[in-house]
Amino acid sequence: MTNLTPTPTARPAGVIFDMDGLLLDTERLYFNAFRRTLTALDLPQDDALFQSLVGTNLTLGNELLTAGLAGRVTLREFNAVWDADIHDQLQLGIPVKSGVRAFAEALIETDIPYIIATSTRTAKAHDHLERAGIADLFTDVIGGEQVNASKPAPDIYLKAAAQLDLDPRICAAFEDSENGVRAAHAAGMITVQVPDVVPPSDALIALGHHIAPSLLDGAQFLGLHPVPC
Repeated sequence: MTNLTPTPTARPAGVIFDMDGLLLDTERLYFNAFRRTLTALDLPQDDALFQSLVGTNLTLGNELLTAGLAGRVTLREFNAVWDADIHDQLQLGIPVKSGVRAFAEALIETDIPYIIATSTRTAKAHDHLERAGIADLFTDVIGGEQVNASKPAPDIYLKAAAQLDLDPRICAAFEDSENGVRAAHAAGMITVQVPDVVPPSDALIALGHHIAPSLLDGAQFLGLHPVPC
């Protein structure tokens, strides 16, 4: 799906990135592990439950998961199996989404500041960036534990903009999830969604944000990366 309209009036002064599902191809890994965990624990498949967790921090995610499990197994039992599956998959390496390095290098070349705002805890985010081989390009991270309210609340994006010393309204936010898009939009940012495992709902599309087929398409649309001749 492509919905790159309307054209922005000016190039953003700063960029804020989500991480999982946008820079790192981890959401699909988490999703597949979630499905295997449900099977291992004799629970019915529930893609909607997983989708509700995408973009949330640990605290809110655990609350939603506990409610979704409805007492059939405990949160601890579920997370023990799920976390072990994810851990095994991550040992095989963390794939990076297409265009990530090129986008970051373009921002560095043009002196446009950027930062990651992720629901993942800060230390874990740095570890994943290291494992993915892009820690050299992404040194500044605001993790989910650094704010009180998780996405879709705007807190993490407002904090990221403050760290860049920029007005949120002149920052571009790149997201993949509904919770993340709503957070960036509520912060007043120029919001670009690059959908990953969960396509945007009609209600989300109604926000009027930009929807791009790839990270570089979104970057080029905002004038943050050169368009190939």
